[in-house]
Amino acid sequence: MQTHPLVSVVIPAYNAEELIAETLESVLAQTYPHVEIVVVDDGSTDRTATVVQEFGELVRYQYQANSGGCAVPRNTGIKLCTGKYLCFLDADDLMTPNRLADQVAFMERHPRVGLVFCDYINFNAAGRYPTTHFQTCPRLWPQLEEQQELVIEQGCALLLEENFGCAGTLLMRATMLEKEPGFEPGLKACEDFHFYFRLARHSPVGIVNSVGLLRRFHDRNMSSSSFIMQAEGARSCAMLLVSEQNPAFRQQLAATVAGYLTGLAYWYADHGRFWKALQTDGRALVRDRRWPTIRQVGRNVVRTLSMAIGLHRPKQ
Repeated sequence: MQTHPLVSVVIPAYNAEELIAETLESVLAQTYPHVEIVVVDDGSTDRTATVVQEFGELVRYQYQANSGGCAVPRNTGIKLCTGKYLCFLDADDLMTPNRLADQVAFMERHPRVGLVFCDYINFNAAGRYPTTHFQTCPRLWPQLEEQQELVIEQGCALLLEENFGCAGTLLMRATMLEKEPGFEPGLKACEDFHFYFRLARHSPVGIVNSVGLLRRFHDRNMSSSSFIMQAEGARSCAMLLVSEQNPAFRQQLAATVAGYLTGLAYWYADHGRFWKALQTDGRALVRDRRWPTIRQVGRNVVRTLSMAIGLHRPKQ
């Protein structure tokens, strides 16, 4: 008789009354038969609790004070889970019907692999975007065009070149928590990359070449804030750099931090904070003094100074 290992789905939610029912329905519609759903309400002030509790015993609901991000409620959810496998879903995104079946089947075939990603496609009120995320990854996609799955022995190396994942496409073995116990609670964004990069240090990474997530874009997304994504991206990679032992990865992480900082400096200049922009470009050079960073800092400085003396006008 075939057995189906339990999969735990953790959904952090904050003021998600308008969309979370559709999200939960997408999990309940999975073709995979053995799923537990844990919703952690991160201090909602709307009807999120009422909407979730209408699903009754199909969903476990946990309320906590607002933490300001996804990391803390995800960690709370992890502690409540009992599944062999864990995955994460934002309260405004949707799973495709075969998502869990495809990923669990992959993991059962590949016992050495500790985590696996599926593909995703973005959508908004106007419809779906024309390409999937994997199709935008120039290093990964050529390996996937003619095959349905892939095992990457050195996942960290590829993740540093192109971030092919997100929290909502990850499925992991619960035993991996013995090595990396959860998300970094101090990060308000980019905590997902920080988490699965750490996981990839301990295990090969699996790829399933099918769209398992529909990722919704709207004006309340954390990812719609350029400032937050640049600032937290820099912090996330700087934290990883502290604990990284591989010299090549350290160099790539330093360059990534510098890239986020030059993007942040660009944002400061656009918002009229010229001195802060110059300081941030200086921080980028401290992190990485190779030519691509030097070139970008040079361009930024010329642009910032031209704005400061009135040759160009900032956006705001």
